[in-house]
Formats: sequence, structure tokens, C-alpha cells
Amino acid sequence: MTNNQKKGGSYRKIILTFIIAIFIPSIVIGYFSFKVVSERRQSVNRLLESTLWISGENALNKIEQILLDYETSVLKSDNYRILTDDTKGVKYNSNWRFQSEKYRGRLFLIDKNFHIISPQTGFEKSPVSSYSNMEPVNYNQGWMRNAENSEFVEKDYTQAIDQYLKAQSVAVTQFQKVKATGGLGRCLIASKRFEEARDVYQELSNKFGNINNEAGHPYGIISELQLYKLATQEGYDKKGLNRLLDLYKEIRNGKWLLPSKSYIFFIAEIESIFIGIGDIEGSEDVLDSYNYLQTQSSVYKSILEFTELLEYVIIPRITDKTDRHTFRAETVPERYHILSGETPVLISYTILPDFIKGQTYYGGFCWDLDFMRQVTIPHILDSLMLESDLVFNNINNFELPLDYNNEESISKGSLAIAYRQFPFPWKLIITHPEIADFKKGAIWENFYYGALIALLVSIMIFGAVLIFRDISRESETMRMRTEFVHNISHELKTPLTLIRLFSETLQRKKDISKEEIRDSSTIITKESERLSHLIDNVLDFSRIEMGKKEFNFTEVSLSKVVENTLESYRYHLKKKGFTVQKEIATDLPAIPVDAEALASVLINLLSNALKFSPDRKEVIIRLFRKNESIVLQVADKGVGIPKAEIARIFQRFYRVKNNQDLVSKGSGLGLALVKYIIEAHSGWIQVESEPGEGSVFSIHLPLKEP
Repeated sequence: MTNNQKKGGSYRKIILTFIIAIFIPSIVIGYFSFKVVSERRQSVNRLLESTLWISGENALNKIEQILLDYETSVLKSDNYRILTDDTKGVKYNSNWRFQSEKYRGRLFLIDKNFHIISPQTGFEKSPVSSYSNMEPVNYNQGWMRNAENSEFVEKDYTQAIDQYLKAQSVAVTQFQKVKATGGLGRCLIASKRFEEARDVYQELSNKFGNINNEAGHPYGIISELQLYKLATQEGYDKKGLNRLLDLYKEIRNGKWLLPSKSYIFFIAEIESIFIGIGDIEGSEDVLDSYNYLQTQSSVYKSILEFTELLEYVIIPRITDKTDRHTFRAETVPERYHILSGETPVLISYTILPDFIKGQTYYGGFCWDLDFMRQVTIPHILDSLMLESDLVFNNINNFELPLDYNNEESISKGSLAIAYRQFPFPWKLIITHPEIADFKKGAIWENFYYGALIALLVSIMIFGAVLIFRDISRESETMRMRTEFVHNISHELKTPLTLIRLFSETLQRKKDISKEEIRDSSTIITKESERLSHLIDNVLDFSRIEMGKKEFNFTEVSLSKVVENTLESYRYHLKKKGFTVQKEIATDLPAIPVDAEALASVLINLLSNALKFSPDRKEVIIRLFRKNESIVLQVADKGVGIPKAEIARIFQRFYRVKNNQDLVSKGSGLGLALVKYIIEAHSGWIQVESEPGEGSVFSIHLPLKEP
């Protein structure tokens, strides 16, 4: 079994031990911890939610009971009797809005035929037929026909004036008199008798302003428009604008009960006049007032819009409801909500008991939902929150929070309840603060458990990584030690074999010459020195490992140390077939070094050069001064060192394989000793190498001048 197989088996055992003894128990503990916390949280959550349902139902009942009391106070007959007052105009319609500090809305009154009694507006149909059927045949009609023929056909305004005056004098009804007066005013303007015309229209406006002509237009509005034109013709521009502005206000405020089309017509007519006028001196305040009115809502326009809602939406719903219920408690209110455009509307209505004896009337109330959303509902919810520990809010049916409350107060664990008796376009949200606090605490508790387990697992994984690393290092060290023993044994065996061989030669050979004796003695001496060097390396490394290595620094010349070392190693270089090129400076100053240690450094570098230069057997030794240091270089033309391994070659027992997978024998201690010795001399070593091009080791020793 190889070392890698043994190493892989050890890793698998360690991983399996870690999973069984540490990782799986941690996962099991974490799972059951989370399960217990989750079950406890769910149990408490169910209990709180059950309490929340009961509390929420009670709160909803209280809210709706308050709203029912509001509704009852609105749908009383007394509130509608004022709407049947004979007073017309602004005062009549001023009561259609119901306002209090707690609730607001619009009242409406409908008779048994589903005709709108209040709010009152003009009729869309022309009242000509009703007038013509009621008028008796008399002299007025003859004079009116003659006057209209003179005005519109013959264009004889003087004759028409006389005829209108005659028709006015013989008028039987008020309408006949008003009609003749209107024609008189038109002919006076056509005859440019402006002063008289102004008096006529002033009389029409003051006395007959609420009477409508055949087209359904009030004579009050027609008179005011004519008075404005007369004022502009006479040069009273500002005075005319003031009259026009007053008329604009009166129409918007509902002084005349105009039908919708007439209202739109007169408003557009007046606005076109204001838009078309130029800069009139002194009229800035009038134009400012007009522009301000443009930004305000029209009271009468809102009445018209509400009347259309009643006519086309609400009354058909009431009619359908009445047809489908042949028997019901007549005073029980009905409620439903509709959309007026994009605006939700809530309607409450009921039959008014004993409103007018023998007649059926429907009284209704259109709730102001904006006011309810911003004032009424929040006021009720605030009072309920003071009485309980609950938090109330509202969301509409699209799950969007109402704008009067903070969205952040709505919790995901809240209870949403639809209103039972009032079909509001929103739901009631009830939240128990303890639920939110409990959920928040549960989240933090789970987070703490998770963080603790994650930390525990991380520590265990970190510990396992450290163990793996130590085991890997130890395994690698053991492998390298084994290789070291094998290699050092081989290194020691070679010189011992040579020593034994030449010793036996001297011992057994009888006729040996002096030259052979000298050569054999030389070889024995050199191999002994080599053997001594190997043993010194091992001993030095052992001392370094135990921290007992010491150096003997003396002032010596590095040139002599290098020359002597090369001389002692000359035999080995010659035997291996190497040529040595020396570039040694002789004028270098002596520096304090350990000569034997530096000799060992040079021998180790030469030994590596010999081992890893199988083809180009050339070694260059350089010694020179560079700046403030002395540099010793050993260059070879060998196999070189890959760049990725240069940083590791100074590790103990580490040996590099060349590109041809040639493994040179050695202890793996030489370069480790070189680095240690050089650093002990406060120096450093640099390596430059290219695979296939050789290597250059440069040793820098600091120069200390004597």
C-alpha cells in the first residue's frame, strides 16, 4: 500500500469520525431545539388568536351598535319634515346636508311614486305645455302674437314695443305679464333705448326672477345677463363685471333650481365671457374673485350630481328591493354600498312612519365615507382601544391601509373581520400587542438558537480543519522523514563504499606503487570529508531543531573561505566532469562570519549543482561587492526549478522533481540549512531559475566596515 493510499484512508476515518461523533449529534440537537420552540410558539399563538377572535367579535358588535345609533338619529321623521317646507331656493336646499361632530352625509326624501322631493332641482322637461293648458284665451294672447310678429318677422321694434305694452296691460296671469315684459325689454334694446330697457330688466329680476320662460330658464338669470350687456354698452365695464360675478355665484350656490343642462349652459356662458374679456382698468379684484371661485366646489352642482345618482342608481335599487319584499317591517333600515364613478357610496334608507298621514315616504341618508374614514371610525376605535388592550385599524377590501392610520401598526398576525350590518368597503383589523411581541420574541429566540448551533458547527468544522491540517502536516513530515532516512542512508553508503574499496585495495594489493598509494589515500581522505559533511548537516539540523545551534563569528576574508572550500571540493567536481568558472574579487574587506558555516553553505549549493546538472556540467562561482553587502553567487546550467516550487525549496525534507521526472538522491536538508545559516548572519538569499536553463543562488551578507 502506497503512502497516498494510507493518507486517503486516514482522511476518510477522520471525516467519518467527525460526521458520526460531532456533526450528526449537532444537527439532531438543533432540529429538536427548533421543534420545541416552534411548537411552544404555535401553542401560545393559538391561545392568543382564540382570545383575539372573541375580543374582535365583541369590539365589532360595539362599533356597529354605535353606528346603528348614529343611523337611527339620522333617519328620524323630524329631520325630513323640514325638507317639505314651502320655502324654496337656497334655504330649501340648505337642509339636504346633515352634519354633526360625529357623522356627516346627505339626506334625501322620496315619495311613494319614487319622485325626488329633496334635494330639489329644476325639471329637465319644458313647462310650456302646462302653462298653455292653464292659460285662458283672452286679449293678451292676441296682442302677444302681433307683438312677436312685429319683432321677429317685420323687425318693426317700435310697433312691437307698443304691442308688448298693450299685452302687458291686458295680461290675466303672472306668466303672461312676465312674457310680455321680456319681449318689451328685447325690443327696447333693439331700438337702442338702453335706459328704458335697463328699467324693464331690473323689474324682471327683482319681481319675477324665479319664473321660468318656455325654455325653462329663470327670468332672473336672463335679466341679469341682459343688464350685464347693457352695462358694457353704456361703458360701465367694472359695474357689469360685478353683476356678472354675482350672477355666477348665485347660480353655483343654487339660487335658481336649474335642471342640469341649463346649469351647464349658463355656467359655460358666463365663463366664456370672463375668458374672453381683456384687461379692464380696475377689474383686477373682480378677476381674482372669479379665479378663486374656479378653485372652489359648486354647491348646486353637487346637488345636481347627487340627484342624478338618486335618479339613476339609488331609486332603481330601492324600487327593486321594494318589489322583491311583499312583506317586511317598514321601519327597518336598508343599507347597501355602490360606486359613484370610482368613489364608494354607502346608502341607508327606510320608510318614514307617520311622516304624512296616509302617504308613504322614503327617507334616506348618504354617508360621507371620507368623514367616516378620517373622523368617525378613528374616534370609535380610539375609545375602544382605551377600554381594552387591543389595537384596531381598518383596511379596504383591496388590503390597502386607510390613510388616517399608520401602515406600520398593521401586523401580519392581525385578525381581519368584515362588518356585518354595514356594507363598508373596508374591514376591521384587530391586533393583540402580545401576539406581535410574542412573535418577535419567537423570531429572536429562533435566531439565537440558530446562531448558537451555527457557531457550534462552525467551531467544530474549524477544529476539524485544524486537525486535518495537523494530520496532513504530520503525515507529510513522516513521509519526508522516511524519505530522508532512505536518502541519507544512500548518501552515507556511497562514501563508505569508496573508503572501504580503496582501504581493501591498500590492504590486499602487494605490489602497489607509491602513486596508487597516494591516489587511494587522497580518495579516502576526500570521501571521509564528504562523509563528515553529510554527518555535520544532520547534526546541524538536529541542533537547529532543538534550538542548540551556535555560531563562531570571527573577522575573516570571504575570498579565502570560498577558495579553500572550492579546493576541498575540487576532487568531486573533477570526478563528476564539471568545469568551474571562478569570478572572485580579492579586495573585499574581512567581515565577522562563521567560516565553517559559510563553507557548509557553499558545499551544499555546489552539491545541488552537481546533482541537478546531468547534461551541461558547468558551475560559476562569483564573489563581489554590491552596495553595502557582499554577494556570493552559485550558478549552474542544470534542469532549473519551476517557479511554483521556488518558495518551497527551503523547507526541510522538501525535494524538487525535474521535468524529466528525474529524482536525484539527497537528504532534503541542504537548502533548509543554507537559509538558516544565512539568516543567522543577518543576510538573505535570492533564487533565479528557469526550467531547462539552470539556477542562480545569490547570498547577500551585510558588509560591516572595520
